[in-house]
Amino acid sequence: MSKLILVGLPLGNVEDITLRVLYSLFNAPYIAAEDTRNYLKIKSIVKERYSHIFPDINFENKPELISYREQNHQNASKRIIEVIKKGFDVYLMSDAGMPAISDPGFRLVEECIKNDIEIDVLPSATAVDTALVLSGLPTDKFAFLGFLPRQESKILKAIESSQEFTTIFYESPYRIKKTLEIIDKKYPEAQCALCNDLTKKFQKVIRGKISDCINELGKKEIKGEWVVVVKI
Repeated sequence: MSKLILVGLPLGNVEDITLRVLYSLFNAPYIAAEDTRNYLKIKSIVKERYSHIFPDINFENKPELISYREQNHQNASKRIIEVIKKGFDVYLMSDAGMPAISDPGFRLVEECIKNDIEIDVLPSATAVDTALVLSGLPTDKFAFLGFLPRQESKILKAIESSQEFTTIFYESPYRIKKTLEIIDKKYPEAQCALCNDLTKKFQKVIRGKISDCINELGKKEIKGEWVVVVKI
């Protein structure tokens, strides 16, 4: 039975790619991706570095690429479901990590389930669990909030609702200082870890009270998406 297969990719370091992903992704008939260029980029890197190790992977395979993102969900999901019902597997990948985690892929999963289409997963690490174990904060109970709202009252409401857990959320480079300042004003004793460029050469982890982390951020240009881990 044909299915939708969610493909977990490396967070940043291509060497974290799994054997299952290598053999499945590069022999796939159809690839659905947020940015189809990312598939071609990963394929090019892996082919250049490792094709001699995996001679049985068909790096010359050219799957049909389907652009799938929030903006074209309605049309793209119909196309993907049609392909699967015709007897072909469709592999869904995000830009990095696991599809459907703070990602429009969860809507496609919902649509497939409604259409009695089987779902499978080729697992990978996520920025959530990687940042959590790097943080040094309690790991026994945690809550993931995705991207926080922009309004101060809603940010504090979200943090308050999860304060019995170690709380993890994503934040953009443009809003991270403001978001942290809002939380610090209400919870000045909270412990925090800020994670950036996970698994890459210049991976950063800043730990301490939120005010300490804000001060450290002020010493450098803030780039890239951050994973924030907080324990109230």
